[in-house]
Amino acid sequence: MNSQAPVINASGDYEETIQRLAKHLAKDKNRRAVFNLIYGRGSKPRSKKQIAEELGKTGNAQVIQNALDELARHHLIVRTENKGLVKDGSRWIYGKEAFVRANRDKIVWYADDPKSAARVATKRQPAASTLTIIKRVTRQELKKRKKLIVLYMLANPDPGPDPSKHIRPEAEAKMVQEAVRGSKFSDSVDIQLRVAANLSTMLNGLNDLSPQIVHFSGHSNAKSLAVDSGVVSGPAKQSLSYDLFAKALDATDHKPAIVVLNSCLSAAARTHVLKSAVALIGMVDSISDVAATAFAQQFYAALASGQSLASAFKQGVVAVEACSLAEKATPQLFLRDGVDATKLVLT
Repeated sequence: MNSQAPVINASGDYEETIQRLAKHLAKDKNRRAVFNLIYGRGSKPRSKKQIAEELGKTGNAQVIQNALDELARHHLIVRTENKGLVKDGSRWIYGKEAFVRANRDKIVWYADDPKSAARVATKRQPAASTLTIIKRVTRQELKKRKKLIVLYMLANPDPGPDPSKHIRPEAEAKMVQEAVRGSKFSDSVDIQLRVAANLSTMLNGLNDLSPQIVHFSGHSNAKSLAVDSGVVSGPAKQSLSYDLFAKALDATDHKPAIVVLNSCLSAAARTHVLKSAVALIGMVDSISDVAATAFAQQFYAALASGQSLASAFKQGVVAVEACSLAEKATPQLFLRDGVDATKLVLT
């Protein structure tokens, strides 16, 4: 008798045993034909002559013998001495191996898909390792990215006598720049600051920059923005109505997509602004300097990290809530009909 060593042991080599058997079964068509016949219907062992006849290979018995030898050598079938069980004079007969019979489908699956089999965790390879390749982003690649240009206008022409109402839009702008500088796509964001801003500043910025975002930080009310007169003597403050502001937005071939009015009661501009822009962020009430700065800082940091307009706005609101709970509902996002803010990604 050709004795056979156990194919499974107590040390827990089950998966490795399956892999090894599948490797030796492989996809050889003669080996598969013999394997499928032996593990098909019927339980009695067969001789080589019987197997050749059933497979129609009587004229090429050596091919069947080679397949039987390979399967028996690697414990995929059991080879035993005939001892008269089959009356055709054969010395050997071939039958099922108990472990293989119990795991036949898995062995065949591994044999058909060796790549998947190699990823299966085993005793010697507890988990398939994944190699993460970190690609260095070159300046040439960054130049190919979509550039986000922000026309960031600041105006504080009349601080007034009450120190509690004083604002520092220039400090806000500095913090926004620092937040963007530390973001993922900082090289793809260009914040163009314009101080002492007014209507002329806005028109020139639209012409020179073709920005995707127009931002204003300063004072406003339900009718207009408080802009700078641009003169060094005489009244420094001028009013820029929301209607005229919107007409300036429309008076360019490359209209900005988003307008951010980071000033009190600026949500009133929505009916005017959304005729040209697709989105407006405005304030439905008065907003403190602290809250306005927190919103702008986190909003632009999120945009510069590749977040959508919707997510960047939500992050800005979270920042407001963290520093001034009572003002969390003050920033509002308004969209033109049919616009999905989750799909607006600017970097």
